[in-house]
Amino acid sequence: MLFYFEKMKVGDKVSFINEKMNGIIKAIKADGLVAVEIEDDFIIDALAKDLVVTEVFMNEKTAATEEPVPVTSLSKEFNLSTNEICFVAIPAEKHKTLTGYIGYYLVNGTDYELLYLIHSKHETEWNKIASGTLGPHNAVNVLTINRPDLTDITSFHIQLLISGGNIIHHPVQKEISALLPDLANSNKNFPDFAAVASLVNFNQADDAELEQLRIKYQSEKKPVVSAPKGKTQKLNDTGAILLNSKEVDLHIEKLTKEHRTMTNAEMLELQKSVVRKEMDYAIVNHFKKIVFIHGKGEGVLKNEVLKELAHYSNIKVQEADYARYGGGATEVLF
Repeated sequence: MLFYFEKMKVGDKVSFINEKMNGIIKAIKADGLVAVEIEDDFIIDALAKDLVVTEVFMNEKTAATEEPVPVTSLSKEFNLSTNEICFVAIPAEKHKTLTGYIGYYLVNGTDYELLYLIHSKHETEWNKIASGTLGPHNAVNVLTINRPDLTDITSFHIQLLISGGNIIHHPVQKEISALLPDLANSNKNFPDFAAVASLVNFNQADDAELEQLRIKYQSEKKPVVSAPKGKTQKLNDTGAILLNSKEVDLHIEKLTKEHRTMTNAEMLELQKSVVRKEMDYAIVNHFKKIVFIHGKGEGVLKNEVLKELAHYSNIKVQEADYARYGGGATEVLF
């Protein structure tokens, strides 16, 4: 399905029908909204029906007879049952993958309802581009913008409130670099050339639940585990019982397929969150050992892992077996 903001595109000069005010269209949004730059470079949202074009924007690449740029509704091309919430960039027109307009979508593949607020960052200034609610298993086009205008945007800031069922979720805030359509995209859950940034993945352990567990177990002393009667338990050279153990590889390519779209800070934050989740899971399931593989490198990730582990009591932290890991792993004994 195609719909048009008739006779309006980015760069057009417009006047407000009901107010004595003029401006320039800076972005075409969803639900009939456009972003208009008025006096003092201030940008506000307005309904397209409340504006009239006074001067059509033309450049060397724009023909006078150019048709309005369509925004394609691609909900049917999204897999809306992924149990994940994503921010997606795709070409607004399928026949223009390297030029033309880019559509940005918020995709809700979960059973929950979302309340969202999205801003774009222009150097040090933030501009609101979309807000609203999004139902379960649905998608919404939050912004359509011409590629030359995208050079002014350095990142997007996305805030989500998630509701539904009897589960309480912490608010989600993510800052994402300005995505461009990905020619190498192989994710079958999205259209061709889609660039995908995962915001919330419910296929993994819930952050809010794990945070509560972490607080609970940090405030309690670790109980003494007695040996099951009639069973022989394997001991290591320190006397620790090795009933449950796990090895976790923290290299970013092992954690997400979207690492190419992430900043270094975002990668590090994801790796730290995995450490927390795995530690909480290990505590709840009475693990005796867990090994975090962080590599050697410059030691940045190793230091962050050690900082995270410092929040836990009743554990022993040491370098993992050098012969096996070459100094690139940390071992935790519970």
